[in-house]
Amino acid sequence: MFLTGRSSHQLDDKGRIRIPAKFKDALGPNPYVTIGKDHCLYIFPRDKAERILSDKFDGVDGYAADPRLDVMREIFSNGDFVEEDKQGRITLPSYLLGYGKIRKNVISIGVRDRVELWSEEVWREYENSIDLDDIFNSMGKEPKAD
Repeated sequence: MFLTGRSSHQLDDKGRIRIPAKFKDALGPNPYVTIGKDHCLYIFPRDKAERILSDKFDGVDGYAADPRLDVMREIFSNGDFVEEDKQGRITLPSYLLGYGKIRKNVISIGVRDRVELWSEEVWREYENSIDLDDIFNSMGKEPKAD
């Protein structure tokens, strides 16, 4: 599975969105939605979420000092497996909408193994804040000129 691309859509008055068709099949039934970096939401296929979260937090001791415990609490307490309704919509919990600053316009992007949901305003701010030339240079790879 390799998710790429971008779609624009809207949240309805009841906090529901349609997952774009280009992402829906890859996410499968009951995807996992949780908080992501930079105030976006991450959506993973159920099996991928279980595998990633198990790998990331395997061995976290709830009784010892471990900074992963704080991250684990946030990701699990702010995440949920969601189901599509008969019209193909998923309902996003209000705490996730608040974290993502999502009010109406939503941008969905494919990022390799997940879909990220962004408030259109937050996405535009993010896009305007990055300098791709600096990023390519820091990676040691510059895009080839045509």
